[in-house]
Amino acid sequence: MAQQTYTHRDLAGLLGVSETTVKSYRSKFPGFLPVAREGKPVRLHLESLEVCRRIRDLFADGLTILQTTERLHTEFKEYPLNRRLSTASKQAAAKAPDSGLEARLEALTQAQELARQRMEQLEAEVRNLATLEAASGSLVAELLQELRAARPAPQPSPQPSPQHGPEPVQPEARQPGAPPPAQAGLAGAEAPAGPTVVTARKIVTVHGQAGAVASYALDREPRPEPPFAPPALPEAAFLDLPAVIRSDRGEFLGLPGGQSVARLLEVLAPPDGAPAAWFEEGPEAWSCEIALGPALVREFLFERTTTPRGNLVGLIRRVRTRSGSGLAEATPAEVQELFRQARDLLG
Repeated sequence: MAQQTYTHRDLAGLLGVSETTVKSYRSKFPGFLPVAREGKPVRLHLESLEVCRRIRDLFADGLTILQTTERLHTEFKEYPLNRRLSTASKQAAAKAPDSGLEARLEALTQAQELARQRMEQLEAEVRNLATLEAASGSLVAELLQELRAARPAPQPSPQPSPQHGPEPVQPEARQPGAPPPAQAGLAGAEAPAGPTVVTARKIVTVHGQAGAVASYALDREPRPEPPFAPPALPEAAFLDLPAVIRSDRGEFLGLPGGQSVARLLEVLAPPDGAPAAWFEEGPEAWSCEIALGPALVREFLFERTTTPRGNLVGLIRRVRTRSGSGLAEATPAEVQELFRQARDLLG
């Protein structure tokens, strides 16, 4: 006997999408996907397969929810939301107390699972903090050791003659128009290659009855290298490429108005999150990491490529999520769902 109804899981398997995606179709277009039977699991009418298939294709073509609703009006029948329940639905409604208890138990189970995941995240953060503290202590000890080794030994100061006292220092005679001693030292010495910084160099010290008197002349030394290299960033032309994905049929799917890679990441990143971190994966590929929360990072791999029509685009090759020490790669269906969410936010 042919099957007359479908569950969310049945539709997800037939359409090649996730069960969550099918549930989102039902929440967005309830009039076109009426429930045939309440209970666990919920069962939808036979025509729901074609409706969901059409919704999937329209979303893949870049249509918004409003545009998709208009298309569905012309192709399928819309049922009123207060349609009469079937006999099976009435029987399920008669068991409302039992179903309410099951719902509470399910909610409690989900809350326990969320608490367990949060505890794992906190444990991972504590381990990371302990590792960073140990590394910082070791680094400070190494720096102190290097500073002690590089500190010059103190030189004994010359003592003035007890009979004659300190010898006065006469200013150096120079020709008219010649630069002062400090400037002459700078002009006569060969300038070091690369960027330099101005330093003070002591050239003479005189000890008198009032104490030590020191003179200084300006000099230039090579600018020290920064302790850490600046982070690598893709060029502006790469960030301005239209962001696209590949559908199940191999088509290139973009965002409304050809939104760029930078705009996609701006929409998907948390409002108050840390800046995105970029890593070069090759001459035409960059990976970008976005912090979604404590010990939770989402990674996108973008590749510059050309469509059959000759357009340069930024293709999403891979999406991965790292939670603590775990790493999970998104399926093509999950990537399409993430891309559809970005479309809704931009549309």
